[in-house]
Amino acid sequence: MKEGVKYPDYVGVSDVTTQSYEHMRLAAFFDGQPSIMFDEPEGFDIGDPPDLRGRSRGWTPVHAQLAALAGCTSITIAVVARDQNLKYTDLTTKIRSLIDIRGFFFDLHLQPKYQQVNFDLTLRTSTTTSHIKALAKETHRRCPQLGVFRLAKIPLVVTWYRAGNKRPLFEERFGLRAGRTPEERLIAQAKPAKKPAKKRATK
Repeated sequence: MKEGVKYPDYVGVSDVTTQSYEHMRLAAFFDGQPSIMFDEPEGFDIGDPPDLRGRSRGWTPVHAQLAALAGCTSITIAVVARDQNLKYTDLTTKIRSLIDIRGFFFDLHLQPKYQQVNFDLTLRTSTTTSHIKALAKETHRRCPQLGVFRLAKIPLVVTWYRAGNKRPLFEERFGLRAGRTPEERLIAQAKPAKKPAKKRATK
């Protein structure tokens, strides 16, 4: 990394440093802000070597990445809503990632990767659904973190809700083929196989 260099005014620069400690503990630093501690959970040990077991003392890197996605999207929504004159009083998000971690420890011919990311956004607003769709479209264009996930072609399901209504307003899918989603296939794999019906004894 080059120090003391200048970039064009339109380039945003973010510098983060980390320091590693024992048992998978890692601290991240951003100048002028409190540090964040990362650590894998105690139950993360899924194979050899067992001495890499975490201790659940901080965020995992994956949780931090998902928080960055949610935070960046929320900030972008605020900017786009202002530009589009869309009024809302609250925004909440929920994100769940599904990662195939077999290649991390014991199946080394596999690449650990996101199987799917589900991103739910709930707006408290009285504006029309078409206005929210316009907000969503422009947010996807502007948000750098959403851009990272989309350019990486990570299967992403973004669902928009209106506060107070459990039914989604609309759903957006990125990096997904037609048919069942990776999540739906994983759910099917996890279901126990049906036992064949026992034949009734005949006299």
